[in-house]
Amino acid sequence: MPYQSVNRFTAAMLHDKEYQMWPDARLLEQLRLDDRKAFEILYHKYSSKLFYAAYNLFRDKDVCEDLVQELFIDLWTKRNQLNITSLEAYLKVAVRHRVLFYLRTKKASVDLTVIETLVEKYSADSKLFQDDIAHLLEDGVAQLPEKCRQIFTLSRKEYLSNKEIATRLNISIKTVENQITIALRYLRTGLTDYLPSVVALVLLHMFGK
Repeated sequence: MPYQSVNRFTAAMLHDKEYQMWPDARLLEQLRLDDRKAFEILYHKYSSKLFYAAYNLFRDKDVCEDLVQELFIDLWTKRNQLNITSLEAYLKVAVRHRVLFYLRTKKASVDLTVIETLVEKYSADSKLFQDDIAHLLEDGVAQLPEKCRQIFTLSRKEYLSNKEIATRLNISIKTVENQITIALRYLRTGLTDYLPSVVALVLLHMFGK
């Protein structure tokens, strides 16, 4: 390789490393000046995280790839009008709006196992959920039939085993299992009515990991 070409290659490598060390604020300044390299650095920094946040909801690779591409195309298109103080906060809001748009226009549907997971982990780790999710679940539990609510509460709040619940209430283990299944199904169905709120909160939780 000619000496001048080596120098140019080395300079380009150093230039790329310099870009990668810049904070988001500096990259955003360059982005507003139509700097494609700054855009590429931001894309590589955040695209995977955005993809997996969406994928954990949709379980559809093609849909999630399209969603992320659209989000960054929009970012590039609006680059000269950007007024962003925190890119990460901006992207959290942007991906939430994009996901909800996909749901409203039926371009995608949420994998309901996500909702089921929320229900099954109810009160197992209170730090996992935002208060809004907890309130939705509390409201759902309050509407369960009395026996079903009692069994579910003993299971999820007092952490009793199915055998311990059966002994305390003088019922069969099979009855306990059936009532918990009924409760989970009811709560899962109830949460789908609040799907936009649930999706928004789940996305924020996933994106923050």
